[in-house]
Amino acid sequence: MDSLVGQSVAQVEGKLPQDSSMVSYDLSKPVTGKDAKYGISDDESHDDWFVVAACANTKNVEDDTRLAVGVLNADAYSKVIARKAESHAFDHYLSECR
Repeated sequence: MDSLVGQSVAQVEGKLPQDSSMVSYDLSKPVTGKDAKYGISDDESHDDWFVVAACANTKNVEDDTRLAVGVLNADAYSKVIARKAESHAFDHYLSECR
């Protein structure tokens, strides 16, 4: 699942097999202090949201996977955030990662 961190939600959705499922959590509040806004607008693009945490019930996304991802909007995604995400700093915000 490490390879999903840093990709857009749209990219990750495109990799999921038909029998897989994905739930997304907006981590804006705990990571940046800003209010969560993922999923509140019909006009938003999944290309504007980036995965900063990912956990699943399988090791390979190609399997029948139930995937949980933590996401941040592009305006909050920076090199510092990317480095922290790659080191699993945000995994603890997802109950699926515990």
